[in-house]
Amino acid sequence: MMVIVPRIAVVSCFSTTPFIYGIQHEDNLRAGLLLSDPAETIQAFSEHKADIALIPAAAMPSLTDARIVTEYCVGGVPASKEALLASDDALVGAWKPFGKLPCAFAVWAAHADTDPDAVETLQHALTYGLEHGYEAILESAFAADPGRTYAELAHFDYIFDNQKDKALKKFWNSGLKAVPRANPG
Repeated sequence: MMVIVPRIAVVSCFSTTPFIYGIQHEDNLRAGLLLSDPAETIQAFSEHKADIALIPAAAMPSLTDARIVTEYCVGGVPASKEALLASDDALVGAWKPFGKLPCAFAVWAAHADTDPDAVETLQHALTYGLEHGYEAILESAFAADPGRTYAELAHFDYIFDNQKDKALKKFWNSGLKAVPRANPG
């Protein structure tokens, strides 16, 4: 029996550190991991070089055959949303007119033909990474001041709930477009 190893694309940046850690350390997930910038992640997914990807939410409507597959995202908590929305990133900036709504800047997407078992195993790996956020920081490029850096992870809300789903649909229906920068900073 041939085992198909899913290919997972993730933007390599501070907010994704727990996700990357979980994918690399969850024992039950065998996957190829592609770390890149937002534009490359979108391209890898749209060219089927990645089966699953953490996609900038603003780009989701333009991707055919993409469906949101986990209960996780990269979003902002209400207390820190103003700081996140003050960023000059085009993806974050596009959300400014919707600033009172909960936000999901990036969501996990898979192609329709992606093995459901791979998605379920990814869900467990993401949970593992979030539960081990401090360890993720220690193994990352952000380990110089791990206590402060770990506290900064609190600026992100990683749960993709009903409110974020409704807000995203409203955002998508507004017709606003945002082009991701090649280097998220």
